[in-house]
Amino acid sequence: MTTGQNRLVGAAAAAMLMAGLAAQDPGQGPGQTRSKLPPPPATAAAIAPERLAEILAGDDPANLAELQAMQTHVQQLVAKVLPATVSLPGASGVLVRRDGTSYVLCAAHVTMMADRRINITLNDGKRLRGTSLGANHRNDVSLVHIDSLGDHPAAEIGKSAELKRGQWVLMLGHPSGKKQGRSAPARLGRILRVPKTGYLVTDCTMQAGDSGGPLFDMQGRVVGINSRINANLAMNMHAPVDAIVNEWDDLRKGKVTQARRRGRPRLTFGVELTYGEGCPVFADVPKDSGAAKAGLQKGDRLLEMDGTDIHSRWSVQRVFRDFRSGEIIPIVVARDGGGIELKVPVVAGD
Repeated sequence: MTTGQNRLVGAAAAAMLMAGLAAQDPGQGPGQTRSKLPPPPATAAAIAPERLAEILAGDDPANLAELQAMQTHVQQLVAKVLPATVSLPGASGVLVRRDGTSYVLCAAHVTMMADRRINITLNDGKRLRGTSLGANHRNDVSLVHIDSLGDHPAAEIGKSAELKRGQWVLMLGHPSGKKQGRSAPARLGRILRVPKTGYLVTDCTMQAGDSGGPLFDMQGRVVGINSRINANLAMNMHAPVDAIVNEWDDLRKGKVTQARRRGRPRLTFGVELTYGEGCPVFADVPKDSGAAKAGLQKGDRLLEMDGTDIHSRWSVQRVFRDFRSGEIIPIVVARDGGGIELKVPVVAGD
């Protein structure tokens, strides 16, 4: 099966699963679920656990029974993680517990700074009080301390570094804010990119108000935090949860790290790109340059960078933001009617 066919099968499976989830409650819209779920369909029992694990890891359901088994798993998963998904003013978040203390994992562009009073609303409508702690604007992650006493729901924290391209994931959030009678809409999708640095990319549909909400793996562990809506709505960005775990102590102490707004060199391939209609085109490739040694030629049309479709100057710079000078970017170029995969080094421009 070709890559394009795989994408179509995956998209169809996701659409059917989300339609099944929405059908649970006629009073709710597509992708919106409630915590009380119907019993699993009988056909789900025919699927071996090993086969279900393969599907959840990224394989496509091959028949109706496998699709129903996956739907049952996702229904149970939504019921498990929904109580920990919370609403903040104009945004979302997820409750976790560490060392006996409750926190909300969120996005830096939501909380902005330390020592802000934060109003938090649970899925059942209960309200909590919190105080923003640290924020790292470079990774777009932040931490909120729960001030309200009590035993609060909590999601498990996973490891974003263990994610694989094609793996199924579940995104929750409160687009347009928490609405009475509506649970956090659940959106099923797949991992498209897992860069060493920078943002995770999925095809989970994201809307305004989802920022700060959780991205779960198929075991219900938080692996990402909703960060940015891409120009391509099928390629949205999430801060990896490892960025929070790795800086937990600093965030807990209220450290705020600002984004690198100035002084960061402009990254290029060392070759001028010409922009116009369609994909950008490489101009003269300097002899003995890293690009030349990688096999790049004048006239090559840039189709993809690190798995991202390229269609404009903005999309090129978007990918460069996840790399540093000296690192290698896998690209796909069009040449002589075919596609060629190359690995080209990144260089710092003027």
